[in-house]
Amino acid sequence: MHAFTPWNITRHNSSSAVGWNGLPDAILMDKCDGTSRKLHTMMPDVMCAVSLGGHMNRVLLCVTLGLLALMAGCTGALQRGMQNTAYVSTARPAISIKAVNMPLLTGGETSVSLDGAGVIGGLPLHAWVAVYGKGDPQSPLAIVGLAEVPRGWYWDSDGQRPFSVDKGVEIFNNDGFAASTYIVDSKKDAFSALAGLTDEAKPMRWLTRGFAARYNFNDTKVILEYREPLPENLAGQESLTESQTDQLRAFEQRASAAFAVASVSEHMTGITEGYAKNIRGQYLDHRFWGTASKYDTFVLK
Repeated sequence: MHAFTPWNITRHNSSSAVGWNGLPDAILMDKCDGTSRKLHTMMPDVMCAVSLGGHMNRVLLCVTLGLLALMAGCTGALQRGMQNTAYVSTARPAISIKAVNMPLLTGGETSVSLDGAGVIGGLPLHAWVAVYGKGDPQSPLAIVGLAEVPRGWYWDSDGQRPFSVDKGVEIFNNDGFAASTYIVDSKKDAFSALAGLTDEAKPMRWLTRGFAARYNFNDTKVILEYREPLPENLAGQESLTESQTDQLRAFEQRASAAFAVASVSEHMTGITEGYAKNIRGQYLDHRFWGTASKYDTFVLK
């Protein structure tokens, strides 16, 4: 009976056997775009009921119920949006993220066309961001982002930025996030307007601690960024050259404490949908999200 619903088997086109978060990248099996596999165990029961039914009405009822269950499992449980000041996803992953003791500046869905993927016009992502701070250049800024690549693609294991220092792993809600510290320039930054910078304002730079984790067989990625204005003693550097200094350790502790991450129920209510505002979308690119690649795909029949 299990042959009734074929599985798509995807082969990683990378030479690595295991991804950053420990999941095997070589062969992945997926169904309903990564939704719950409980439906796969339900379908044999539905098909058996169909085969044993003596009347056409019973057959039609069983098929209808099976299709409704399939549709509910693939689409019904997933909600994404804002609940008060937290960004919430009820599945893939079921997670709530917010900045601690920082006011919400904007939050919601946003349009992203990821550059560098070899797709004309960029790879379209399903993406959400939430940005926290006081809205002025002198104050810290915290950013939460979640993005999902289209079916047949996966996020690369590039959670740590180039030209960064103090690379490691931070644990949020029992999940490992790749962490690194680097400098961000406001000139081509998607969030500079939310820090109170206009196009005519003098550019500034931030000392930034970034965290990244992949979920759902690497098709979903969560990004956390905490920023403070770059200290004067580091202003002459294009990128950080020293690591593990007392100054950086203190900053990195503040960055880790800036985010609250928790698990949520798939039945959570009160989630509002909407669009994030004042995001400079042309700069919401691989420098923030990282890079993605395409699977080699074949279907077993």
